[in-house]
Amino acid sequence: MPGEFYIEGKKEKLDISDILVGIEELQDKVTAVKDQTDRLAGEPPESASVTANWQSGTGTSGETGADLITIGAAGIKNKLHSLLVSISALTGGAIITVKLFMKVYGTERKVYAQSFTKGTDPDGLWIVNGSVAIHEALRVEVESNNVADNGKAVDYDYMLEAM
Repeated sequence: MPGEFYIEGKKEKLDISDILVGIEELQDKVTAVKDQTDRLAGEPPESASVTANWQSGTGTSGETGADLITIGAAGIKNKLHSLLVSISALTGGAIITVKLFMKVYGTERKVYAQSFTKGTDPDGLWIVNGSVAIHEALRVEVESNNVADNGKAVDYDYMLEAM
């Protein structure tokens, strides 16, 4: 009869609706796998420039300097593959400190701070040069010890992958 299928060697018939349900379940699983593998390509790289008062300003942390960028968001899992900061527009001889902040057990904490000397260290600072998983917002602040750096631009570039 039309719409009836039999398995060879078996007497019971196979209902077409059972086959269709199985195909739909398989398609759902294939879609889930594709969604996960598509994430491996990562997000488009982000690059921009921020002009701020790096010496006389105050960052969100309350420390001297200014906010450069916030990467990620609370409760969102990401892999940060790289973070570069350019101090090329800042004053020669200035001590530039890059600071990273993230919530630890619900309270924002400084999780990284490193100082560089403009003219001695490279203008391009590779702050994150390997993958690190984050699940909160990662905020970057920059501080200069030279008043001449107020109102100058600091560039950044980062690569993020959704998990």
